[in-house]
Amino acid sequence: MKALHFLAACAATMLAGTASVALSADAQPRMDFAPLQSDESVAKGRKMISPGQRAADTIAIQNLMSRHEHMHAAGRNIEEVDNYWVKADGKFAATATFGSPAWVMYGLDVIRNAYGMKSGSDAKEALAKLAAIDPSVKNVPENYGAGAEWVMHTSTTPVIEIAGDGKTAQGAWYSPGTGILPVFEDGKIHLQAMFFWEKYGGDFVKEDGVWKIWHLQMAYDFVPGLPESMLDQLNEQLGELALGHALKPVGGEAGERADFAFPPGFRKPLYSYPAYTPQRASVIWPNLPRSYYTFADTYTNCNCEQELPAF
Repeated sequence: MKALHFLAACAATMLAGTASVALSADAQPRMDFAPLQSDESVAKGRKMISPGQRAADTIAIQNLMSRHEHMHAAGRNIEEVDNYWVKADGKFAATATFGSPAWVMYGLDVIRNAYGMKSGSDAKEALAKLAAIDPSVKNVPENYGAGAEWVMHTSTTPVIEIAGDGKTAQGAWYSPGTGILPVFEDGKIHLQAMFFWEKYGGDFVKEDGVWKIWHLQMAYDFVPGLPESMLDQLNEQLGELALGHALKPVGGEAGERADFAFPPGFRKPLYSYPAYTPQRASVIWPNLPRSYYTFADTYTNCNCEQELPAF
């Protein structure tokens, strides 16, 4: 779960000379459960990367997703985008996406502003609020992150496929985690928290020999608020800074299914994964990666209409 705030951002410009990719089959969960394929059936006579290279690339993709999780937990979203997503001046920047069941940030500029810059400005604002009421905390760059939300995911149960040509990769993860939100009210602080069960699907490209994030999408199953009692110790540690009474519980995906006008550069996803209810049919989404040779042979985790650059 990303507790994202929306920012008017520059709309992405589509790359010239791109090849259109049909997405009709990708707009719904794939529930046909195709069997695994041998290298020979995937290659169809074409040269495949070696098993050793595939193993090294698989570990690199898992590490890349773990870097995403660690950077987000530290509130370093802008540093994540600048270092681990596709290059801003590269051919994949205009088609980079970050999505949820309600929206898709389209283009690296949009992701950098809405996910990166806005997160940083929110953290700086939170530090200023904390420093204004707590003389032990100074409003200086060294204290960045103090007073801000803390959100930590894990990247579990990975399913990772490296393309036979070695140029792209795809992955799906379950990503349970927790988030703690300091709420400032009347010069006091109250901590609230939620627990979330969500999933990631991702597409990755190798730029200059290094794997980078190209498309990420999230899907939420269950996002309950945690009981106030689980935060009693932390709230008590605030002493005189503690608000002293409970607030309305948080939860429910932080409003990410709320009805709002899309900022510039945001798009509506083709498929909106439904959160768990007893009435929901069994569904796997994002789609689990399958063996493939080149990106034209597979689906995309954009979950949106898109034209892709030639590889």
